[in-house]
Amino acid sequence: MQRAATIRTAKIRRAVAATLAAVAVLGIAGACEAGLGTDDASGPGDAAGTVGARQPQPGRFSVLPEPCGSVPVETLRELLPEADDEVYAGQPQPTFDTGRRVGCVWHHATANDSQRLDVDFRRIVSYTPDISDDDQAEIDFEAHAADAGVSVTSPQSPADPLAARLLDGIGHVAFIDSTLTSDNAQDRRDVEVAFRTANVIVTVNYTVSTTGAGGAPDNALLQQQAQGVAQRLAGGFDG
Repeated sequence: MQRAATIRTAKIRRAVAATLAAVAVLGIAGACEAGLGTDDASGPGDAAGTVGARQPQPGRFSVLPEPCGSVPVETLRELLPEADDEVYAGQPQPTFDTGRRVGCVWHHATANDSQRLDVDFRRIVSYTPDISDDDQAEIDFEAHAADAGVSVTSPQSPADPLAARLLDGIGHVAFIDSTLTSDNAQDRRDVEVAFRTANVIVTVNYTVSTTGAGGAPDNALLQQQAQGVAQRLAGGFDG
């Protein structure tokens, strides 16, 4: 009897030990699962929040206009008089990504003079998490204006009314610059008007060259004409 009781006691002890061991294992597994569950609950959310924070705010414009159709033929006839229809159709400029940059050129030349109009559209995209597309465009435009000697942040009125300066009424911000190059063969006037609208930067370059005794191209007239083109292009973004 005592031997049988001893055997039963030993079996009970083994059973209890096994049960306690099983409970301990389950407890550890439960703790691990709870820990993993917390990580799973917070991990994707944290990751999504991090990814969202790393994506710059997209700009207002996601596409660019068709460049060679952006300037009316009536305007082209004024800037490039007596050209043929092929000239007025324009020549698209090759780019690696037409979603980011497009341009067009119109050029007409005679024995005494030549005219060239270039329009360039750039859609700015930021790759910096804390800088939106619009803000990056603002930074890029300020640098472009500074290259022309124009300060966007601290504007000043030049003594010469036709000197490089900021312009009102074209896009969010705009500037104009004019350069005259002369030699024995010709006088060349280059007028640039650049403006920014949201995350798009547009540049208009109008160049007129004259030969002979005609004199240098009229600076005031060319600036007026280039500004007219820029105002037309800026209006296309407002619609």
